[in-house]
Amino acid sequence: MDFRLQDRAELKALVDFYATESDKNNQDCYVDIFRPDIKLNVYFGGKLDMQARDVQDMIRQYKAFGAAKVSFHMNGQQNVEFQDDTHATGTCYALATLVMEEDGKDKLTVHAVRYFDKYVKIDGRWWIAEREQYFEWSAFPSLV
Repeated sequence: MDFRLQDRAELKALVDFYATESDKNNQDCYVDIFRPDIKLNVYFGGKLDMQARDVQDMIRQYKAFGAAKVSFHMNGQQNVEFQDDTHATGTCYALATLVMEEDGKDKLTVHAVRYFDKYVKIDGRWWIAEREQYFEWSAFPSLV
């Protein structure tokens, strides 16, 4: 059985880098994670809500959401299937917790997110080439 442990570690680091930099509101780093011609679809409640066809448009749209006062992205399991030495698909599960200001008050939102990614390895490094991002559910607990 071919576990491709090095490739799996690199792909896990890629999705974790996305999460940690998103917590810093550093969307500009997405150029180091996603291919320039990324195909991105974002769904809320099963409905397509956002699309981007290049990384600069993706960055612009994410910045338009506004910066969270505090965010905490936590990735869980990641399942990866290799098509060949330079192509793979993966599913990553995550919880994204955001504190946004609304009408002068902090508003907490928790999102369960599932990422369906297509990865490509170019010149020895992995990139996310396509992403289907599903916000499976959201909760709005009150802050104490």
